[in-house]
Amino acid sequence: MKAQIQEELKAAMRAQDKLKVTTLRGLMAAIKQIEVDKRIEVDSDTVLALVQKEIKKRRDSIGFAEQAGRADLIEADKAEISILETFLGAQLSEEELKAAITKLVSEGAGNIGQIMGGLKKSYNGQFEGAVASRLAKEVLG
Repeated sequence: MKAQIQEELKAAMRAQDKLKVTTLRGLMAAIKQIEVDKRIEVDSDTVLALVQKEIKKRRDSIGFAEQAGRADLIEADKAEISILETFLGAQLSEEELKAAITKLVSEGAGNIGQIMGGLKKSYNGQFEGAVASRLAKEVLG
């Protein structure tokens, strides 16, 4: 996955797509930071988690920008999210996620921690944590 990001970065540089270049450079910097700090070569699961973390940062930023009335920042963050989401692959719909949660509850998951753990094991990178948490609370009652 890291190689795919590097290739996308090169293509964006050739196309002179400044927003994509900036977004992917930030992602590569975060990957490099983990590699240097932990002295490891990151695997696809780590990169996937990092992409999700970067998307969450942008979503939080959109919330603050909406409170401040900064439409320019909102549009920039939404564009960055759409760039980052290309690395996540297909996402589960709310109905599919709710069905997966219901299945986990029927198999004995009795709290949100167990449900989220089961979802991460089976569907890592295919759902947004906040949505899964909300649906798990609905299913649990």
